[in-house]
Parts: sequence; C-alpha cells; structure tokens
Amino acid sequence: MELLAVIAVFGIIASFTMPAVSSVMRASDLRTGSQILSEQLGLARQMAISKNRSVEVRIYQYAVPPETGSGKFRAIQTFEILDSGVAQPLGRVCRLPSSVLIDSGSTLSSIIKTPSSGADVGYSLPEVGKSYQCVKFRFLPDGSTDLSTANSSWFLTLHHASEGDSLSKAPADYSTVQIDPANGRTRIYHP
Repeated sequence: MELLAVIAVFGIIASFTMPAVSSVMRASDLRTGSQILSEQLGLARQMAISKNRSVEVRIYQYAVPPETGSGKFRAIQTFEILDSGVAQPLGRVCRLPSSVLIDSGSTLSSIIKTPSSGADVGYSLPEVGKSYQCVKFRFLPDGSTDLSTANSSWFLTLHHASEGDSLSKAPADYSTVQIDPANGRTRIYHP
C-alpha cells in the first residue's frame, strides 16, 4: 500500500515536470540548429579567406520518410571551388536536429529563392542520392558573399517543424541567422 502511494506521488510530480522538460528540449534543439548553421557559415567564410578561393554553401531540402514531396530544408554543406571550377566538399553534410527546419518561404528566409535539383547539381548525398533540392551561394576570397549588396537583409529563419513551413510570419519560437553580404559575417537573433 505504501509503495502504491509513493508511485502515485512520483506520477503526479512527473506529470507536472514533463511539459517543462519538453519545452526546454524544443528550445535546445532550436538553439543547436541555429548554432550549426551559423558555425558552418562562419567556417565557409574563414576557409574562403584562408585558401584564397571561393567556398560554396549549399542548403539542402529533402524528404525523410514518412514525408512525401520535396521535403524540408534541414542540412548544410560547404564546398571549395577549385581553379578548374569543380566543387570539392570541405566536410560532411551537417544536419539540423530532426525537430527543426529552415523555413522555405522568402518571407522568413530571403536566401531561399530558386532551388536547384540534385540532378542539376550532380552531387549525391548519403541516404537520398540526388533526390534533393538545394539553394547555394558563395563566400569570396575577401570574405564577402556573392549575394547582392543591394539587399542588405539576407537571412535564414529556423523554427520547429511542427509549426509548418513557408510561414507568412514568424512563429512564437524561432531563430534567425543573418548574413551581411559585404563582409560575410553572421548574426543570430532569438526572440
């Protein structure tokens, strides 16, 4: 009888703490995703400067089962552009936490314009082959980007996948990574 009372007390305590733990985990995933994105962009910029070559950033959109269609923007990879024009990977594909995506709408992610298909890019990804789309831009040897400086507001917004995609306004919990096209530096904004 006493054991049942103890188990009941633990059950009550757990029911009060689980929503808080879930909220903390969601916030942690979002911050982790924005850090991954910002660090990969910073690495691409530094590699372009140190190697005195252009470095291409590719942001991948693909479906993960049981999803159908073109999927979500959820990964990033950097490539060194050799003198021959060939893009050589500088590292592996970095995936965002599974609960987080980069919004595919230009309202929340101005860099997401016209994606190229994996077949057009000619590069296979682990698990999905060429069944993906990507947007790409370059960091130049001086650290700047090939993004137009006429638009000083280049950014990518991350939020929880459960919020949907291609949103018309930012959800309550999001993170935006801004890229200055003139110097290539990034900033992270959280509400």
